[in-house]
Amino acid sequence: MLNRWLGRGFKTLALGLFTIWTVVPILLVITNSFKTEMDIFTTTPKVFFTPTLVNYVNAFLKGDFSSYFSNSAFVAIVSTLIAIIFGTLAAYGLVGFNSRWSNAIANGFLLGKLVPAISMLLPLFTLVRASGLLGTLAGPVIAHAALNLPFIIWLMMGFIRDVPHELSDAAKIDGCSPMQTFWKIIVPIVLPGMAAAFILAMQYSWNELLFSMQLTSMDTYTLPVGISTFVGAISVDWGKSSAAATITMVPMIIIGFFVQKYIATGTTSGAVKG
Repeated sequence: MLNRWLGRGFKTLALGLFTIWTVVPILLVITNSFKTEMDIFTTTPKVFFTPTLVNYVNAFLKGDFSSYFSNSAFVAIVSTLIAIIFGTLAAYGLVGFNSRWSNAIANGFLLGKLVPAISMLLPLFTLVRASGLLGTLAGPVIAHAALNLPFIIWLMMGFIRDVPHELSDAAKIDGCSPMQTFWKIIVPIVLPGMAAAFILAMQYSWNELLFSMQLTSMDTYTLPVGISTFVGAISVDWGKSSAAATITMVPMIIIGFFVQKYIATGTTSGAVKG
């Protein structure tokens, strides 16, 4: 009995500390976005203050925030769709290949996700520049799609393996080609996995800074790059950057809220089998 209570107390304490560690920084960013500069820099943090929208106005009018937002939306959506389509097709091909080499090839793809991203910056930068796409939105689209592909292939292979072989065999008997089987049979069944892969890939692209900073120009800055411009050599515009960061969090929170059941299914069902 005592051990049970101690176990529950330890779990509650661990969850409480984790919640504080996760939530407090987000709350600080949100509250700072509604504070004046004087309230932000008080020695004793102000819990009660008069909210103001001046930081949001400055972010939109003086920080070209709307342009950063549209650039990020374009890069995240397009790169994610490319990665999902090609990743699911690759996973279908590897599972359908049904060879001892399919797992080795899949693990080889996963190694690409385990390599530090910064080590791939120079090769991708060279390829994008040689293609004449440096400074355009195509650069981060290509980079983000390439970086997300290994994980999506690995995740979707788990889901496609769970599809009963009888369904594919029945489709072949009915005269369906492999691609018809893929679109009519496989895709509807693995939609939860695709939804999970979509939100995880889009979240990465939405928040990615390193590649976006190196592959874009002032006209094609994404949100993380645009927010980084609020940090000066001498001072930081905490109010404007907090407002921009708050708005940046909203789309991912909304999308995550609506597809959370698919994320739970996708990350626990298809990914555990190999």
